[in-house]
Amino acid sequence: MENIPRIIDTVRLPVAIPVYAYLLDHHVERQVVLPAVLSMQVIGETVKQFRPDTGISVMTRTRFDKFLHIHPGTDQITSFVDIDTYENGDIGARLLTKNRFKESSITRIKEHASVYYPQDQTGFADQPPDPVSGLFSALEGTSIEISPDRIYGELVTFGPAFQNIQRNLCISEQGVIARIGTPVAYAGQGVSETLGSPFPLDAAYHGACVWGQRYARVVAFPVGFEKRTIWHHTRPGETYFCRILPVETHPELLVFDLWIVDENGVLFESSLGVCMKDVSAGRMKPPQWITEVRKSGS
Repeated sequence: MENIPRIIDTVRLPVAIPVYAYLLDHHVERQVVLPAVLSMQVIGETVKQFRPDTGISVMTRTRFDKFLHIHPGTDQITSFVDIDTYENGDIGARLLTKNRFKESSITRIKEHASVYYPQDQTGFADQPPDPVSGLFSALEGTSIEISPDRIYGELVTFGPAFQNIQRNLCISEQGVIARIGTPVAYAGQGVSETLGSPFPLDAAYHGACVWGQRYARVVAFPVGFEKRTIWHHTRPGETYFCRILPVETHPELLVFDLWIVDENGVLFESSLGVCMKDVSAGRMKPPQWITEVRKSGS
């Protein structure tokens, strides 16, 4: 416990999150929810505005605790970001909402996401892993291909704005290789360049979700990660490739490492220790075909 730095200051800042039409494409169990990638963007932008000297390209100990639901007819979400300053200069930040119970004065605060920004980024952002290209060689073992139509029609059923896996997904027990596109239609609509385009990482989570349905028979969503490093900002209108490696498989938790590169093999992002689990209490089930299919090109 003595190694944990002490919090020396906390501020709470109000944040209004605009609700653009494309966000309605991001829904879980028929309820629209703010994507985890946008939660990180909101937190990062708020921290940068409050503490411009904070490096936000390296994130650790990140958690997505509760869905932030977007209710019908809402044009903006009233939220707050709590920013903790630690004695060693580290910054921790949390995205919160307040909800008042009907016919009551009782207010409940929900924490939706939290991010930790270490001041000392040694070992995180100085040099990318070398070589990265070996991660994108052919998958070992028996692999199959799954078309984007089947992914977004039956496995990760988001609307068009969040259907960004291009071409067939290549998947084996050893991992996933995905080609990812970044839409240009939503530039300036709550999609800033603070952390780059949020869509490639979001699509990488889709690939991990497909792996979980295929090999763990669970519909798993991201609930956090240990380390994320942004080497270069992903951009709208570009094409990227993602390599997803399963690290641990437990009955209640799947853990992945993933890397995002451009068409020239330049590393743009890495996320290590990505934790995913069933958040539906078993209500969401993989379709039977994904656990049984054997032939490539499905």
